Amino acid sequence: MRNGFLLALLALTASACASIDRIALRSTAVMLERGRGAALDEPDWQLGREAMASQLKLVETLLASDPESRPLRRLAAEGFGGYSFLFVEDGDPARAKGLYLRGRDRALASLALNEEFKGLASRPLDEFEPLLKKAKKEDVPDLYWAGFGWAGWVNLSKDDAAALADLPKAVALMRRVYELDPTFQFGGTDLFFGVYYASRPPILGGDPGKAKTHFEWAHKITRGAYLMTHVLNARWYAVAVQDRELYKQLLSKVLASPSGVLPEARLTDEAAKKKAAALLEKTDDFF
Repeated sequence: MRNGFLLALLALTASACASIDRIALRSTAVMLERGRGAALDEPDWQLGREAMASQLKLVETLLASDPESRPLRRLAAEGFGGYSFLFVEDGDPARAKGLYLRGRDRALASLALNEEFKGLASRPLDEFEPLLKKAKKEDVPDLYWAGFGWAGWVNLSKDDAAALADLPKAVALMRRVYELDPTFQFGGTDLFFGVYYASRPPILGGDPGKAKTHFEWAHKITRGAYLMTHVLNARWYAVAVQDRELYKQLLSKVLASPSGVLPEARLTDEAAKKKAAALLEKTDDFF
């Protein structure tokens, strides 16, 4: 009897400790979510880069203890996708590929907390697209960052036929986001399709006219205050139609505009300025 009582007491103590640990983990996740805006509004590009890298490792550490946490999966998905695009892709594309995939997989894992979406990545396209119709507006962050990471990986894997074959799935994810919330992430789906239609040859579905329309809609959504819109418009649309003056005009506008006009956009704006300066130096490479 005495031994049984002690065992029960130990089990209750362990259970209480586990509950306290879970509460602490989830409280930390809530704090990270609340602090997301402050991180994205960081005006110092280098500090923002270092902070984002540190936060990513913290999120991954917390996920190891609470793998079912949707907020943590979402923070990781956005973090890996954003970190790769803002800070890594231009200088180290090989490393960026792996980071994009980690972001995609975290987003898909968040989506898979709904049983209907488990194993989504391995489904053939004729099953993949109908399944996405079941996604709701609350799923938009998962859909968007899955598509963003997937497309980023494909874009850096143009010599890999298997990777290129996955592009329609990234496109399908972004189309569903566009249907549910076209304003998400500063008109991110319009930016995606602007790049998509501008970067592809006509025989593969490229269409500069459609690209222009999407960039114009992205511009309207943020009233031109999101500086990355102009960078992507210059790099992809202006280059596609070989409009050198538009290219220089858009990039010069980025350098002359203030950062952080929109909430949670200052760090991205600072990255846009760095990308704009680098692209201006490469003008003769594109025209």
